[in-house]
Amino acid sequence: MASKLLKNIFKFSALISALPALAFAADKPQIALLMKTLSNEYFISMRQGAEETAKEKNIDLIVQVAEKEDSTEQLVGLVENMIAKKVDAIIVTPNDSIAFIPAFQKAEKAGIPIIDLDVRLDAKAAEAAGLKFNYVGVDNFNGGYLEAKNLAEAIGKKGNVAILEGIPGVDNGEQRKGGALKAFAEYPDIKIVASQSANWETEQALTVTTNILTANPNINGIFAANDNMAIGAVTAVENAGLAGKVLVSGYDGIPLAIEYVKQGKMQNTIDQLPKKQVAIAIEHALKQINKQEIPPVYYVDPVVVDKEESKNY
Repeated sequence: MASKLLKNIFKFSALISALPALAFAADKPQIALLMKTLSNEYFISMRQGAEETAKEKNIDLIVQVAEKEDSTEQLVGLVENMIAKKVDAIIVTPNDSIAFIPAFQKAEKAGIPIIDLDVRLDAKAAEAAGLKFNYVGVDNFNGGYLEAKNLAEAIGKKGNVAILEGIPGVDNGEQRKGGALKAFAEYPDIKIVASQSANWETEQALTVTTNILTANPNINGIFAANDNMAIGAVTAVENAGLAGKVLVSGYDGIPLAIEYVKQGKMQNTIDQLPKKQVAIAIEHALKQINKQEIPPVYYVDPVVVDKEESKNY
């Protein structure tokens, strides 16, 4: 009898000692990070940064990823699922600047903070829908401008250039292209001879660039709106026997692109500091959970990684 009593006392003591931990776990904020892809090293780095920040800040982090970078309907569905799950906050990297506006409105109606990360929603469409949203990312127009400016200087401020665009209509790609157009326009002796989408993909960029080089053999530079496309362009340039004659620039700062810069295969890449971006997005989500104000737009300053800057990587 005494033995049984002692066992019950031990069980009760263990339960009492566990209560603070259980309460602590219940108070742990649950934040969903919903990503459009992990096929790009840029987003792999972003996920790693999210996991590091979540561990540091003791957050219950849910990471879910769409099957393909252009799987808009699926990614919207993931947002709606997290709303139904009643997580404390949502961070999403949209793959369409307009299609996500209703999902953001649903989150807002449910009282769930939602942060727009990386690809900014269309400001005019959001305003027309009566949506106010919070964005964390890079000023892609400025990043595109810096990339193209560096490329223009590297080709001697003159010559023919081509632009490899992202997915048509997606804000980050359009902004980068806009920044490139502004930069190239500052050089009267630079002519844009081609501008085509390769939909962010390496294989498509290889094909598109091969066709551009065939039609325009006197090209001096290729501006790619992301590193995956830049890597495809590098292969096309090498296949055409034009390595060293046609300079290629990229955007994202993925490890292979930085290695290409070090090797002289690429002129530059733009490091968007994805780990810093997602860390700030998580901080903003926590502030919104605690009813604290955050800025509607937070820009992380990008870094132009050319051969000189690559020494720091």
